[in-house]
Amino acid sequence: MDKLFGAWNAAAAAAFNALGTDDFPEKVEAALRTILDFDILMVFGYCGAERPIGCYHNMEPNRSKTVIDAYASGPYLLDPFYSAAMDLKVSGVRRLKTMAPDHFYSSEYYKHHYVLTGIRDEVGIVCRPRNWTGVVISLTRPVSAPVFGRRDLTAIRDVEPLLRLMAENHWGRDEYGPGAPSGAERRQDPINETLNRMSFGILTPREIEITSLILRGHSNVSIADSLSISPGTVKIHRKNIHQKLEISNQSELFAMFIRELSTSAAA
Repeated sequence: MDKLFGAWNAAAAAAFNALGTDDFPEKVEAALRTILDFDILMVFGYCGAERPIGCYHNMEPNRSKTVIDAYASGPYLLDPFYSAAMDLKVSGVRRLKTMAPDHFYSSEYYKHHYVLTGIRDEVGIVCRPRNWTGVVISLTRPVSAPVFGRRDLTAIRDVEPLLRLMAENHWGRDEYGPGAPSGAERRQDPINETLNRMSFGILTPREIEITSLILRGHSNVSIADSLSISPGTVKIHRKNIHQKLEISNQSELFAMFIRELSTSAAA
């Protein structure tokens, strides 16, 4: 334990000395590797309704095309970590499997994007640097490795206060941040805006809310709890949504959503 503590201290000191330099993320990665094993380390910065910025990752180009580039092209909107970054009440350590909606692992986002990343388990540290809505430092393990265990999570939580303080100092500097979003940008919901464009305005505000929750991986019961309505009412709304959009399943809904995102990006 003393040897591990010493290795962390030395590596954390090196990260502290690299604050404000391009070497900082790599020093953070080296420090984290002294306390646990992980595959990917990636850092995404979120600023209001804008697309996320990949601040750092340790992947080779072929893998980063899926994990970074494809994610930032639109699927990020359905990521629980994006939701956490947008919620200013959230900070600190978050684990995907404990904060994901109840049907997340059967959602189209999971089946058509997340599975392709090869990630089995993911833990993120939600930070609040100046000039960003949020920055998330994510650690992952691949499908070939065990999930993060109790000791791993304890180790991450133990170092989180110092790591978050350094991250907020580093990415809060003007040269690393895009500038604080305006109040209007904070209030924008890019999922709802995309759904409204996609449906040509034929979905009601309630139907858009429900469609958004469906895409994120919520079940009828979860949607009902979130909106304080009955599961039966959710079923009726879902039937109406399918009829209006002329679709028959969630796969077609997800395809429409991603197609609209791609069209908007190309415009």
